[in-house]
Amino acid sequence: MEDNIEIEISETNRGNEQIIINKKHKFNFSFQRKDKSKIYRCTEYKTINKCKSLIILNDKKEVLKYESLHNHLEKEIDVSISVAKHKIKEEIKKNSIIKPIHIFNAVSQEMGLICPEYSTIRSQIIRNINKLISSKHKKF
Repeated sequence: MEDNIEIEISETNRGNEQIIINKKHKFNFSFQRKDKSKIYRCTEYKTINKCKSLIILNDKKEVLKYESLHNHLEKEIDVSISVAKHKIKEEIKKNSIIKPIHIFNAVSQEMGLICPEYSTIRSQIIRNINKLISSKHKKF
């Protein structure tokens, strides 16, 4: 098992929990055991690659087991897009700034060099802003 595992918690486009390991691989929630530990499988699990990698976390998000059996290349670009989308979603929830480019600039500065271009995630930002605005209108 790898000793220096960097874990980031994100979410899928559908709002499900996603784990990112070392900014290279994405793992989606698979199921929860009786002891409350959660199993996450590599996102390439259901593709032609049939990747067997998995990670098991306890309820405090501590790594119990990590099987790095990846049979595909690292996907740093896909991972950076997922991280950017998640951080932008969080910024939209906590800020009153609703200008997509301002939100993107704040997130991209925080992420550093591995940040996707604005045009790649612009539609996702606008979709999240529209969801937030419509949910606020429903409350009134």
